[in-house]
Amino acid sequence: MKKNKKNNIFKFIFFVIFVSFIVTYFSQLAGYYEYQNYKKAALTEEQIKQFESDVASGKEVDLNDYLVVENKNYNNKLSKLASKLSDGISNIVETGVSKTFKFLSKLVEE
Repeated sequence: MKKNKKNNIFKFIFFVIFVSFIVTYFSQLAGYYEYQNYKKAALTEEQIKQFESDVASGKEVDLNDYLVVENKNYNNKLSKLASKLSDGISNIVETGVSKTFKFLSKLVEE
């Protein structure tokens, strides 16, 4: 029964990795990434043209008016929980390792 359960877990993990590969492969084939880069380049060209026309017309120019800043906030409850869990585990391991070395150093001193 344990072999069957391990086999099912292996098959599931393999399936997830395979599906991820297929999705990535077909999105690359369809040109998704190239299109995203094209959109960024086209926007940049439009901003350069706008900047040049504003300079030519004598308007007051501020660089921040022409830059598009995309700051996405990926924080959610799950990521905050994972971060706290990771910090907690890190503290426990650090404490355990330091106590182990203190104990071993006391053994060596004697």
